[in-house]
Amino acid sequence: MYILSLILLILLGIGWSVTTMNTAIVNYLDPASLIMLLLVTLPVLLSSGLLRDFNNAFRLSIKRTAPCSKTELLRAIEAVTLTIKALWTAGIVDTLLGLIFAFTSDEFICAYVGIAMISLLYAAFLNILLLPMRSRLLVQLHTLSGQTAAAAAADTDTNAKN
Repeated sequence: MYILSLILLILLGIGWSVTTMNTAIVNYLDPASLIMLLLVTLPVLLSSGLLRDFNNAFRLSIKRTAPCSKTELLRAIEAVTLTIKALWTAGIVDTLLGLIFAFTSDEFICAYVGIAMISLLYAAFLNILLLPMRSRLLVQLHTLSGQTAAAAAADTDTNAKN
């Protein structure tokens, strides 16, 4: 349900900007920018060894009662955090490359600048999807830490009575 609400939010945002600016939705579609984001983000996750943990983060954030260890949660949180940072970095680099092309081409066309900015838009949309996931994982970590502390206190009380 949470993913559907975020996708709906993104679609409403695009729809709102399309209607207020009197433009076509096709202007927001640039597969090359999305591919560029993925071509930077996936190797970063692979080289850090956190790609499996990133996949695991989806399972852990969707199922509230999924059994997991503290280490598993910490690795999932680190994977999502790294993905957020890698997406922003890839979006900025792709935008800068597009702006360099727009300003150094023989004829300056404003459309090149607009296309260059789409990478940042995609990075922002993907981060909007990842931020709630990261928050859910952090809440689960705090809950797990609280349960562990409560169990340790109960164990201490039991030992003190004996």
